[in-house]
Amino acid sequence: MNMLTIGFVGSGQIAQAMIKGWTGNSEIEQLVYSKNQATKVADAFGIEARRSVLELWQDSDIVILAVPETGLRALAPQLQMAAMVKPSVIVTSVVDGVDFETLHQLLGEKLMITRALPNINVAVREGYTGLAFESDIDEEVKGAIAMLFLELGRADEYAEHQFGAVSALASAGPAYVASFADVLAHAAIENDIDIERAVWMVEQTLFGTATRMKKMQESPKMVEQAAAPTDSAAKAGLDALAASEFTASIKAAIQTARNVSEKNN
Repeated sequence: MNMLTIGFVGSGQIAQAMIKGWTGNSEIEQLVYSKNQATKVADAFGIEARRSVLELWQDSDIVILAVPETGLRALAPQLQMAAMVKPSVIVTSVVDGVDFETLHQLLGEKLMITRALPNINVAVREGYTGLAFESDIDEEVKGAIAMLFLELGRADEYAEHQFGAVSALASAGPAYVASFADVLAHAAIENDIDIERAVWMVEQTLFGTATRMKKMQESPKMVEQAAAPTDSAAKAGLDALAASEFTASIKAAIQTARNVSEKNN
């Protein structure tokens, strides 16, 4: 089987998470180009850096655009030139808020482009990725892209207009969960539990809850069981949570994130 070469334009947090997730797959070669830290990232993950967009493009089967929108616009002339030299490259954009229409305006009308929104958990192959494809993308390409991201966790296809919600929920979701975990850990410390056990308690509680939800598919029942009459402390805590602004605050955070994500869509 021929090795698949994936080239990253950009080396930020999400790019590094994907690189880490695919590291160890003997059928994938990974390359990276970025203006400032390509060599540093390449050395950290044991992959190769390229000195230019064109060099990376020529050596890649799939190019993943993982730069901010401003960086993408700055690199557009170089990307257009590279696409003319090798038009067979499949482009996967993880640039949030930049839709297919804009991508084609920047890169070229005939280029094959897909979109992906992976969250940071792809680094440990337990991520979630939203995928979007244009109507003229054939099933073979769709399947190949989907299989790549399935290796990093779960991947689902969405219509492009749903990407604002995917970004606000799945992409930003780990930060919401981490914030909640931080609150739990600090509450434990404030109740005279040492920091080491506080962290272990929260980590195991989150891990166990997520594992049970995934295996048993019973997330609504889990809340009911935690609030059962026999567990008065848990029930009282959940009642207090329900009476607070917790739900409204989470929904407001999600809507704010969605508004930002959809600014260009």
